[in-house]
Amino acid sequence: MKNKIFKHTIYFFTLFTILLLLTLIVFLYNQSYPFFIKNDFFKFIFNKTWDASEFSGSFGIFNILLASIFISILACVISLPIAFGTSLFICFYCKKSKTILMWLINILAGIPSIIYGFFGMFIIVKNIEKIFKVSAGESVLAGSIILSIMILPYFVSNLIETIELIKKKYKRDSDALGISKEFFIRKIVLKKLNFSILTGFMISFSRAIGETMAVMMVIGNAPIFPKLLSKAQTIPSLIALEIGMSEVYSEHYYALFASGFVLLILVLIINILLFLINRKRDNYDKI
Repeated sequence: MKNKIFKHTIYFFTLFTILLLLTLIVFLYNQSYPFFIKNDFFKFIFNKTWDASEFSGSFGIFNILLASIFISILACVISLPIAFGTSLFICFYCKKSKTILMWLINILAGIPSIIYGFFGMFIIVKNIEKIFKVSAGESVLAGSIILSIMILPYFVSNLIETIELIKKKYKRDSDALGISKEFFIRKIVLKKLNFSILTGFMISFSRAIGETMAVMMVIGNAPIFPKLLSKAQTIPSLIALEIGMSEVYSEHYYALFASGFVLLILVLIINILLFLINRKRDNYDKI
């Protein structure tokens, strides 16, 4: 009887989690639907002008969506070599302080984004102004750097998990053959990490593209075409800035929900691809 109750409880919470996701998708779709009745979906995506003024009312998220993707990819590119080096150091060269290092990295994941925002405003932005001799350091680069720090723990955790599995599978045999640590890393670990790097990149991208507060504080929030040292605006920062001042049930109000719906679709696509890649990796590991 107890086993039955336990089993049904597990099923209930699993079903509840699935229903939560479906509810979120349906809610955003319902709130976006009035906007898409009047506006073409692809025109909304590819229109470069976002102007919520009463006289214009032009809503296009091309520049904003592009900025969201550009900043997130750049953040992952910056974070990747740091995460890779850190993971190798923790797994192969750090025995005594491994637990402390992992604890410190996990703390990075728990720091509130507003704190990262302060750090970005007063350290990263100011240094960009000095180094590149620009009048305003709020830029795509500043947003990418702060995001790269925020996603680092996710990248490191994913890589460490894979490296430890590789060590468990091959390290004893390599030690028996007298293979050096560096040779083992170059010839075995690096070759086996391809899928893990890709999945880590996609997980970190999903985390980065939804970040709001820290990015909003350092990016300048201008819905223009994103360039490395120019201001830009992401979808989360757009929604956070304008949802409070939009008139309820106005076209502007529904356009913001439509932006959120597009972001959700993008994240869902990334996670579906991630699922397929993981399945392929599992099949590859069995060979």
